[in-house]
Amino acid sequence: MKGDKIMKCNLTTDFHSHILPGADHGSRGIEVSVKQLDLIASYGIKRVVATPHFYPERDNVDSFLERRTECARLLKANIREGHPDVFLGAEVLVCDGIERMEGLEKLTVYGTNCILLEMPMTKWSIATFETIEAIRDMGLVPVMAHVDRYKPKYVEELLSLGVKAQLNPDAFSGFFNKKNSMRWLSEGRIVALGSDLHGADEKCYRTFASATRALGKYTEAAELSMKELLRGAKMLSAGAENA
Repeated sequence: MKGDKIMKCNLTTDFHSHILPGADHGSRGIEVSVKQLDLIASYGIKRVVATPHFYPERDNVDSFLERRTECARLLKANIREGHPDVFLGAEVLVCDGIERMEGLEKLTVYGTNCILLEMPMTKWSIATFETIEAIRDMGLVPVMAHVDRYKPKYVEELLSLGVKAQLNPDAFSGFFNKKNSMRWLSEGRIVALGSDLHGADEKCYRTFASATRALGKYTEAAELSMKELLRGAKMLSAGAENA
């Protein structure tokens, strides 16, 4: 990395990343994860939420949490001074009826009631929306991941449920993406931004930094909303029990 050319992020929180070694395809091992933390820190990020993928069709909650715990312990042992604070969460793929899965609430960002949900790539059915409503009605706070990936008319229907959303760096990469993203920000529907970092690709973080600088007058609101979502969250570096 050429540190003197790094464009710092305008935010200090990255709400969506894949940095736990071996937890999913985001990092194949601890060497990659340490490079990821070095990269994240170099852009001025102070807090990062590790959100490994949770796929209901192949995982159960207990086995996922066991894997996440082991991966988190390995990362914790390699966190250095200057690295961002790491929080543990999950990126949970929405499947019809997932609200009935035992232990779903354990997939929130640890210490909070906030859960990051990913919409399915298949067609969204009425049952899909009913599932999201049911998760919301459990007392959890659903944050819908990377809504900039989807057609705006579908996102509007999703946001009409009263849930909030997270944006990826690509949210500001094109005119129509940026127009919709700024409108959702103005309406208070966007509560988080995340790099969605996979691997230690500096280009990804440059794009994320650029996205944070495109927020303009909504920068402070985005920062405050992420801090609020993380209220009560336990840092990975705070003690072994947090893994």
